[in-house]
Parts: sequence; C-alpha cells; structure tokens
Amino acid sequence: MRVLILTGLLGFATLSGCTFPGVYKLNVQQGNIVTEDMLAELKPGMTERQVIYLMGNPVVRNPYTDTEWDYLYTLERRDEVVKRYHVTLFFGEDGLYSHYTGTPDANFSEDDQSAEIPLEERQPTIPSLEG
Repeated sequence: MRVLILTGLLGFATLSGCTFPGVYKLNVQQGNIVTEDMLAELKPGMTERQVIYLMGNPVVRNPYTDTEWDYLYTLERRDEVVKRYHVTLFFGEDGLYSHYTGTPDANFSEDDQSAEIPLEERQPTIPSLEG
C-alpha cells in the first residue's frame, strides 16, 4: 500500500513540475537580422556574392529556383512571438539582383534586435574554476 501511495505522489509531483509557473523558458532568436539600412544599400544589378556580403546568407533558398532568397527572422520571448518578418530577394535569370519584397520593422535596428535578448543569454556566465 505504501508503494502505491508513494508512486502516486511521485507521479503527481512529476506532472505538476511540468506546469509549474516558475519554469524558466529561454528567449529564442532565429533567422537573419535585416535592417532598412541594409535594404537601402541593395542596388539592381548586384551579383549574388555582393548581396551575400551585404545581407549574409539567406535562411532559405528555394530548391526549385535560384531566383529567390528568403530572409526570415523570429524572436520569441518565452512562448510569445515578439518580432517576425520575412524579406524575399529576387534575382533575374542572369543571376543579378533585381528587387525585394517585405520589410523588417523600420524602427528596429540591428543593435535593438540584439538587445532584445537578455544579457545572460547573449553573454552566458562561465563558472570560475578558482575556489
């Protein structure tokens, strides 16, 4: 009988820990940071290499066409999506940049996006080996 009660209490304690409000959830930043300044520097006729130098590698390249590159960004604070945008760059058949669609938050710079992540997640503390 004790074993049954102990098993039940242990099971209850384990399940209640899954929904305990004090459980820490990390902020998750995924994708490419794209700013209005970066997009302003894009000029029609740029090569793919020039675009990568300016924008970085895209998160998604369409496997069916080389004429579209997708830059996606999502910032989740705990379980809530705080920021999200999608910018698509288009290239002509000659492989040169032509135009883009979508815009990031105009009032949100690269520094602002990095600052959204708590300091302890940007610069994790490493325990000291000294006593």
